[in-house]
Parts: sequence; structure tokens; C-alpha cells
Amino acid sequence: MSYEILEHPADAKFRAVGDSLDEAFSQATEALGEITGDAAAAYTHEVEVESENLGTLLFDYLDRLIFLQDTERIVVAEASEMDVQEEEDGWRLEAEIKADSIDSETPAMDLKAPTYSGMKAAYEEGEGWVLEAVIDI
Repeated sequence: MSYEILEHPADAKFRAVGDSLDEAFSQATEALGEITGDAAAAYTHEVEVESENLGTLLFDYLDRLIFLQDTERIVVAEASEMDVQEEEDGWRLEAEIKADSIDSETPAMDLKAPTYSGMKAAYEEGEGWVLEAVIDI
């Protein structure tokens, strides 16, 4: 399981890989945290997202993390717990996010939103679950 920040001409892009969806989404959380700025895992925040398909789940999850940054003034550091499940009518994600408050000692890049352009959520033989996303900055 791993992630990498990829080159993008105008925005931020990452690729997260995991043996399971839980691992891939956890790595996506860490990638977003690196893009936003280094943060300590000072406190915990619960996140729940439901979506009709896996690509939309990734979009909605990233959008929720960016919304938390804007409204709660936090910087996401990592996911300490992650549970991604396929249900009858779509997908459900429950996560425990570690974050830190944005202040003068913990600055953060202002993220606008995830985009569907370049988004990927698929299983690749030999690699595992691969999540890719572009973040509008």
C-alpha cells in the first residue's frame, strides 16, 4: 500500500494503492494530507459517506474532507480507521480521521474541490485497488 503525488499542470493529483479498498482509501487520505500540508494527528473526526458507485464515493469522500477543512478549520493528517463496504444500493465509507487545527503554526493549502477529470477507482491486476484524483487548488 502506498501513494504518490503526481504531476499536474494546474492542480494537484495523487495515486493511492492498496491491497483492499480500506487501504487504498486510507492512502488517499494521507495523499490529501500531504497536498494540504503537514499536520499532526492531534484529534479525531468521524466521517461517513454513501454514494451510488465507487468513483462517486471517492469524489464525495474527498469533497467531505475539503468541506471539513473549510468549515472546521482542520488539516487532515491520516485515517486511523477505514471501512469501505458495498451495499445493495451503492457504497458506504466510514472513517476515523486524524486531523489538526489550522493556525499560524499549521498552515494549509486552500483546496477548492475534487474533480471528476482524471478520477479513477478500480482494481488492477498485480497492483490492487487504485484510486486517482485531481484536486482543484
